[in-house]
Amino acid sequence: MLMPELLERGHELGIIAVDETADTVAYRLAKEKQYRWSDPEEKVRAEILLSLIFEYQYSPNRIDLEVTIPNRSPNNWADIVVFKDDRLSSPYITVETASPAAPQSDRSQKAEQVFGYANALASDFAVYYDSTTKISWRVRGFGGLERSRNIIPDVPVNYGDIPEYIFVRSGDNDLSEISISSLSRIFERCHNELWSGGRLDPTEAFDEMSKLMFAKLYDEQQTRNGEAYGFQWGDRETEFMVAQRVMEQYENAREDDPGLFTDGIGSEPRKIAAVVRLLQHVSLDRTDPDAKGRAFEQFLGEVFRGRLGQYFTRREIVDFMVSIIKPANNSVILDPACGSGGFLVYSMKQVFSQIDAYYAGDERTIYRLKDNFAKRHLYGIEINEKIARVAMMDMVINEDGHTNIEISSGLDTIFANPGIANNSFTHILTNPPFGDSVRSNEYDKLGQSQLADYQLARERQSAKSEVLFIERCTRFLRPGGTLGMVVPDGILSNPSDRHVRAYILSNYRISAIISLPAYAFRKAGSGMKTSILIAKKWEPGDNRTEDYPIFMALANHIGYDATGRPDTNDLPGVHEHFVNGTGNEEDGVTRVPIKSVEDSGRLDPQYYVLGPIIAREFDSIPYHTAELNQLVSRTIQSGKSPKGGAKYSVGDIPILLVGNITADGSISLDDLSYVDGDFFDTNQEKSGVNSLDILIAKDGATTGKVGLVPEDFPFDRCLINEHIFKLTVNAAFPGDEEFPPEEAADRVRLNTYYLFFFLKSWLGQQQIIREISGGAQGGITRKFVENIRIPIPSIEQRRNIVQLAQREYEIYLNLAEQAREQYQNFETSLSRQIKAQ
Repeated sequence: MLMPELLERGHELGIIAVDETADTVAYRLAKEKQYRWSDPEEKVRAEILLSLIFEYQYSPNRIDLEVTIPNRSPNNWADIVVFKDDRLSSPYITVETASPAAPQSDRSQKAEQVFGYANALASDFAVYYDSTTKISWRVRGFGGLERSRNIIPDVPVNYGDIPEYIFVRSGDNDLSEISISSLSRIFERCHNELWSGGRLDPTEAFDEMSKLMFAKLYDEQQTRNGEAYGFQWGDRETEFMVAQRVMEQYENAREDDPGLFTDGIGSEPRKIAAVVRLLQHVSLDRTDPDAKGRAFEQFLGEVFRGRLGQYFTRREIVDFMVSIIKPANNSVILDPACGSGGFLVYSMKQVFSQIDAYYAGDERTIYRLKDNFAKRHLYGIEINEKIARVAMMDMVINEDGHTNIEISSGLDTIFANPGIANNSFTHILTNPPFGDSVRSNEYDKLGQSQLADYQLARERQSAKSEVLFIERCTRFLRPGGTLGMVVPDGILSNPSDRHVRAYILSNYRISAIISLPAYAFRKAGSGMKTSILIAKKWEPGDNRTEDYPIFMALANHIGYDATGRPDTNDLPGVHEHFVNGTGNEEDGVTRVPIKSVEDSGRLDPQYYVLGPIIAREFDSIPYHTAELNQLVSRTIQSGKSPKGGAKYSVGDIPILLVGNITADGSISLDDLSYVDGDFFDTNQEKSGVNSLDILIAKDGATTGKVGLVPEDFPFDRCLINEHIFKLTVNAAFPGDEEFPPEEAADRVRLNTYYLFFFLKSWLGQQQIIREISGGAQGGITRKFVENIRIPIPSIEQRRNIVQLAQREYEIYLNLAEQAREQYQNFETSLSRQIKAQ
């Protein structure tokens, strides 16, 4: 990272001139040269060049750039060469630079390349630098293949001696603070050195990295003024010598703080020494805690989102939940499934900020309160030992509170830490594991508790983990304590979980429920639709019969999209509405009286936010309405698949799957599945499909997708599978006048098209979406036909609507087909062009 003071001095003395408008940088050294400033590697070269001049005291008249390497073809040149003489005939230091953003393979190639250049130039020393990593070697006197014993702490200052150790506490070369981006890159490179491109489990690699960071922090805190730090690479030291000293430091640190690590460093000396080389110049202890913590969070996000996402709650969600809960310095906070510790770290940061503001200028009080809060007010439980240490290390980096993280199951009843007990916590913030069934004999999940100990699991052989965590959190909380918990939407809406909702309502006054998009935890390996539940545990004197409002909101954007890339974020706006009492359904916000919740039996925000919007739309429609079940000729039916699934069945009778219903509502026959005659005969009454049947996807990612079986459907015999509902429309709608029997077929056709177009409309789809409940991705039950309202215009009005809709629909389908054909022609011609080249 190019330091502004170096660049400023370089400009003042005329050594460097940057023109950002022209995108140029000019160097006035032994020879004047000019390059492109926007090249990331150029900034790295400028940084080390100015460092060689101002910090290492080499004359600019003895430095040249892009020095041609003799006897090399094609043209090769060294990025920087420092010479011993003014004639530039005797090379002293050869430097190769790389962009820190370059691929690891490119950076490794550059580091190796500098040896060949230094030997060809007969330099005394070689240096590789990429702004976060600097490696120096003595070249003269060593064989061309030596890469370890000739590593030196640093190149000499002004042609002087090589220091035995370069980094000395309170000396001229003390450890330095570092930027967030540089520190995050260093953390990632340390992890990659240990991870070895996948040869080591990422949790084990992080565990090893944490041990080395722990040793470094100990070294920084124990080294006295005037002493050389031990966590560095000295002159003429081998990898083994460096590793041995660091392992001794680690063991000493472990004796001082035995609760963090239980075993020794397991990495081989070569990898330990590589991490030392990357970290040796950085002060983890003195770097600004916020910058250090943010860099560690960025690094954790990179490692965990991609490889261990189930232990990592995205920081956008963590930050929002902590800001809603508003912990204070007298709060006692627990996360019973803490994973990498995000809720604890963010709670600590928020409270530390409050302490800084409330007691500004009183450093003794600030230190005392922060130390007390970190050590006595933050608790975590994590069942995975290595992930628990990740949380501990996150707390250590963020200064501190790691001593109260226990390696255990949050569903246990007995804990080693006496602070983890029932009725002990003012706040619980957690995103527990969900979608997992816990059986009565699974002691690794239950610890010393029994499934029968849980009210919500009594007389059951198994229970969902998220249900048990709700009850466990209730026991942990003090009366009046606040719960902030990520829950699957099934708990809020699934008919089979009604007893769980009754438990929540009887134990808590619910403050808020915020619906998250379905992709919120997809990168973490979960496809479940989730919401955030904020609730206060009832106190003995509370009036539990009063009708109070529950804040409900839809957060459709949460700072990242389904691929994990940055996106807009609705959560800050939701927080503002929650705090200020603002917002309405158009903002995705509503406030629902508790009596309405008790009457409907549902707690999902989507149901309540969409309700008033739908009602207002119907208020503006000048027709009477009917329930959907009044417009169909028989009880709504879903299909069935043969054993093993329709995809893999054999026969000659087609069966339609959800994938055969296209987004535009047509039925695709391109990829059909088939069943045999016996299966058809058994299921045709329930699952048989006829022309002008309306098909609706009943569950999965495309719940509510509507299709129409065409009038010219080519199959006399066809079925639907179990993921589709079938509607057969009546010839007469409520309020229609009588008509002759010979018009029945025309009336069925008209009403079917009318109903098809309405169900595909915005208002039809919003009503279906409101009915989705339960499951990983949700679905609709047969009862949805009782809750979908359909406007009923007159026959003539229906006819006009259908004619208009059909005309536009046909135009759309034709344009779509033309676009498909045009693209297919493009693909064909492109293939020919490629072959012709």
